[in-house]
Amino acid sequence: MSPIFTKMNLKEQKRLLIVNAPASFQPVIDELLAESDVEIFQDIKKCKRCEFALAFVSKQDELDKISAALLTKIEGDALLWFAYPKGTSKKYKCEFNRDTGWDVIKAAGFDTVRMVAIDEDWSGLRFRHSDFIKNSSKKSAG
Repeated sequence: MSPIFTKMNLKEQKRLLIVNAPASFQPVIDELLAESDVEIFQDIKKCKRCEFALAFVSKQDELDKISAALLTKIEGDALLWFAYPKGTSKKYKCEFNRDTGWDVIKAAGFDTVRMVAIDEDWSGLRFRHSDFIKNSSKKSAG
């Protein structure tokens, strides 16, 4: 398996959603398909539910729309990742950063739990619902 997906904790998940991936990431997707028994959706509308989601985003309105859409697709404690351009990227510009711009996903009870480097241009930020985070002060009542 690609080191990128290993860093992102992809293990037993079979239904994956990967949206807005740049052309440079397609070989990584192709390698995963060739090596694993997974189903990868690259169109959010064609995916009913998933256990792993990775969305490449660089504009705030795009992040907000994709965040809202992903909330209807993920199951339980799914691996939910957003890839966004690093501040040092020469190819891409980003309208938000690691610390700001995540209002939609955070309002739904998710918080950041991990950050990884995907490549020289993209960082990955994992979000997890507070109900699944040990010692989270934001856990739902009930």
